[in-house]
Formats: sequence, structure tokens, C-alpha cells
Amino acid sequence: MTGKHKIIWAVAGLVLAGLIGLTAADQWVLRDSKILPGVHVANVDVGGLYPAEAATKLRQAADGLKVRSIAVAGAESLWQVRPQDIDFSIDANASIAAAYSAGRDENFVQRWQTLLMGQERPISRIPATVDFNREKLVRYLAGLAAQTDRDPVNASLRVSLKNNTVVRVPAVIGRKLNIEQTIAQAALKASSQELLPSIKLVFDQRPPQVTDEQFVGIDTVLASFSTYFKPWDADRNANLRLAASRINGKVLKPGEVFSYNNVVGHRTQKEGFLMAPVILDGKLVPDWGGGVCQVSSTLYNAVLLADLDIVDRSNHARAIGYVPLGFDATVVDGQIDFKFRNNLKRPILLQATVAEDELTFAVLGNAKDAPPPIELDYVVHKVIEPVEIKQPDPTLEAGKEVIDESPQRGFRVSTYRVRTIKGKQVSQLLYTDDYDPVNRIIKVGTKGLPPQAETTPKPTASANPPKPGTAVGKPKPTTAGTITLNETVTSPKR
Repeated sequence: MTGKHKIIWAVAGLVLAGLIGLTAADQWVLRDSKILPGVHVANVDVGGLYPAEAATKLRQAADGLKVRSIAVAGAESLWQVRPQDIDFSIDANASIAAAYSAGRDENFVQRWQTLLMGQERPISRIPATVDFNREKLVRYLAGLAAQTDRDPVNASLRVSLKNNTVVRVPAVIGRKLNIEQTIAQAALKASSQELLPSIKLVFDQRPPQVTDEQFVGIDTVLASFSTYFKPWDADRNANLRLAASRINGKVLKPGEVFSYNNVVGHRTQKEGFLMAPVILDGKLVPDWGGGVCQVSSTLYNAVLLADLDIVDRSNHARAIGYVPLGFDATVVDGQIDFKFRNNLKRPILLQATVAEDELTFAVLGNAKDAPPPIELDYVVHKVIEPVEIKQPDPTLEAGKEVIDESPQRGFRVSTYRVRTIKGKQVSQLLYTDDYDPVNRIIKVGTKGLPPQAETTPKPTASANPPKPGTAVGKPKPTTAGTITLNETVTSPKR
């Protein structure tokens, strides 16, 4: 072995001996029962102390917390709760056990690099282990929830039909205190800076059903129409209000088709509708949802004035009094629907307002989609007079007469939408409808009389069923006139 090799082996031996010595020394340090220097439990320095000494020091610091309060931070406010109100305490033994382990998981190089270079160990802050009465804390947080929770507020529109103006009112996101997450997500874990912990409230967002985005581009009233009803007809009016509420706020995108039956839903007791008069086979009879046809008819007129396309519409079997002749739109659950299309370039919104005796529909949209001036007109082609029919009734006293049905005229009528475009009127034929007359029915008592052959006058034959059609640009006939409906018809009809 040369001299050079001897030197190499000697150096290697010294290095190995040094490593063995350092390792032994490191094990001696790790076996030391004192907490490593620089270790703190929160803001309490326990470095270099035996665990028992550190526990005593920590308990003394915890005793001073009894005169302080725990901060509770909300979204906009700050509260304080006394430690004793939730049985808050510091678990000194668990905290010191965590402090004793601090730094002992460092690798050999890191530990001795600090010692050999004469550097101070960096401060290692250990959060204190705390305990509390969960039931009391939950009760305290539940009390705060009454102050912090808030309901979401839907975005809305302030509409002036007089000025045709629309002002958007922004939505407000609601919130609800999540008590479980407030506790679970380190809510009571002492910070590494302060022995006394703080509680940060955790909230769940409650988004509004109507957001600001739904009203983007809605800035004007395209058209509106109102009808009136008898405020004392409670059940019918309840149906009217319910149907209107389900349409209110409905937004239609360009090209989208509105279906009255789909939006309003089934007219059943389960859906909240009541029994009220409807027209069935030309007669007024009680049924679920009576009155909803006034809603569809009012909406129909507003839609016509907004210059939207009608997809499906049918008239009643007999004339009704809350809209002009020919401008009604009947609906029957699951059978007859009222549909129209948003043929504009931008979305529209339907707003329904129900006052004491007035129902109003407004079609809201963008000013760039404003329709031309529009008038609605009708022409009566034929008037069908009712006849009087007497029917024997064995349940009435002989000779007694009771009016079972009041008379009402029948009509054939054509309706028009008249647009004024560049100073010229252009008429669009909407529909030609037939309304059957309602004959005067008189019940004549025959109780106690001997049986005899009885005959009754035949009623005037009813008009043909309605045949809707459309012809754009057809000139308005010059025979237009106004027909007054029979004044004896006073009951509102579906």
C-alpha cells in the first residue's frame, strides 16, 4: 500500500468515526427528556423545559384566559363569548405531548447543521389542544344564527305602465350559518399565535331563485292589457290569482314557445285550485280551476299588442264579457292550450299584477324590439238570437215557473290586429270565431198533474265550431261595428 493510499484510508476512518460520534450524540439529544429549544404552545414558550414543567407553565397561562373572551367573527360583525359559557379549557397534557414531539422528526443533517453553525433553532409554534362543551357551543351558535342568517332576495323589476319604464332591482344572496362546519373546520383550534382561540363563522350561501342575469336586456314595457273581475267571487278569484302567479316572471328566449297549460299546470285540488264556474258544453257548471280562462284571455290580448306570434288559441263556446268579442282564449286542462312564440330578437318577460278587482299582464322586453302602434278590432258577421224553451219539471209545483238559464246572443265574428307601419294601417286577420247562443230555459212545474204528451220548442241551431286561420296583410273590412252583449249575462265565465 502506497503512502497516498494510507492517507486516503486514514481520512476515511476519521470521517466515519466522526459520523458515528455525531450519530451517537444525536441519539443522546433525541433521548433527552426536555422539550427541544424554540418550541412554543401557541404564544407560551416551553422550549428547554421538562414536560412536567411545561405543563405547569401552560396551565398557569390557561388560568389567565378566564378573564378574557373568545372572539367570534361573522361576515360583517364580531361577537365575544366567555370561555366558561362553553366550558372551554386547555388540555395541557395533550398540548405538551405535541410540543415534546416537535422537531424530533427533523432529519440528522438539519438538526446538526443548526447546532454546528451556532444558529438558534427557529421557533416552532404548536397549536394548543382544547376542549369545550359541544352542546353549549351549538346552543350559543344557534342564537347567533337568528342574527346572522338572511333570506335571499330575488332580483326584481320596478315597472311603470304609465311611463313604460322598467328599473332593475339587483338580487341579494342569502346565507345560513352552518353550525356543524363552524365547529368542525378548526373553529375552536387555537391559533399558533394566541393561546385563546377564535371562532370564524362558516356560512352556506342561499342563492335567489331569480337572478340579475334573468333580466339582462329587459328595459321597457312592450305592451300591457287589463281585465276586471268581481272581488267578492272568492273561489274564482283565488284560481285567477294562482294561475297568474305561476306565469309572473316567466322569461321566454328568442324562438321559445309559451304553453299556458305547461306553465300553469294541472287545475286540480292537489295543485291548489278551487271549484268555480266554467263553461262546459255551452253551460256554466262548477269545476276545478274556474276563472283561469280570464288569465289566458288577458295574456292573449297583451301578447297581441306586443306583436308576438300566436301558435295555438281557441275561443269559448259562448261569448264572455271580460274581453272584447272575439278576443278571448279558452284553455282546458290537458285538452285545449294557449300558445305563443317569442318571435323577437331578444328575451321577453311576462309580468302579472293582480289588484283588488283588476288583472294586468305586461310584456317586458328590450326597447329595440318595441312593436309598431297596434290596435285590435273585430267585425260581427252574424248575430244569432236565442229562443225561449219551456221544459216540464215534475219536482216543481204545478204551474210554477223557474228560469234555469238566462238568454245570450250568439255571434260569428272576425278579429284583426291592425299595425301602423310608416303611417299606413296594415290589417292581419287573426281568427273567425263562432259563439253559440244561450237559449232562455224555463222550468215549468208539473208536480201532481196527470202524465201527458209534452213538446218543447227546438232551440236555434248552434253555430259551427271555431275555425281559426291567419291571413297577413288582408285589408280590414268596411263593415266593422260594435255589438252590445246581452246585459242579463252577469256571471263571470272561464
